[in-house]
Amino acid sequence: MEKQNYDAGLPVTNAPFNLCVRHGDLIFISGLPPFDEEFSRALREAREAGRPIPPFPNPPFAQQVRLVMDNMKKLVEAAGSSMDCLLKVIVWLRDQRDAEEFDRIYRGYFTSRETLPARTRIQAGRTPMDCGLEVEAIGFVPKKSKAHRRSRPRRK
Repeated sequence: MEKQNYDAGLPVTNAPFNLCVRHGDLIFISGLPPFDEEFSRALREAREAGRPIPPFPNPPFAQQVRLVMDNMKKLVEAAGSSMDCLLKVIVWLRDQRDAEEFDRIYRGYFTSRETLPARTRIQAGRTPMDCGLEVEAIGFVPKKSKAHRRSRPRRK
């Protein structure tokens, strides 16, 4: 059984990991920070040129949460699954005072209380580039899903 890597067309930063790995019916989503296309490009270019890393622009927290969760949804779907098939999510917040706002937005990505995954939420000592959060997940691809045949692996 081979592992497949997916990026769902998300911006890359040239960090040494894959965004999403599928092995059999399991999917593993790397920790996703709220890096948009513009910041990811600046980060990638700085790394390639050996320049200092640019400062994170720090948009409003709700915007950061939506970007991370939208990206997670894209990755999960690219691997042939859905958000309701996530088994475990780990959330690192820069500040636990943002927990209520995070939870309010997070719940909207699942169809019901019953489909919520197990979850750990902690305050990080320091998040990547001091962004508001980072989220990683483990999920599965349902046996009845034919999407995995249509999904495309990570571009090279």
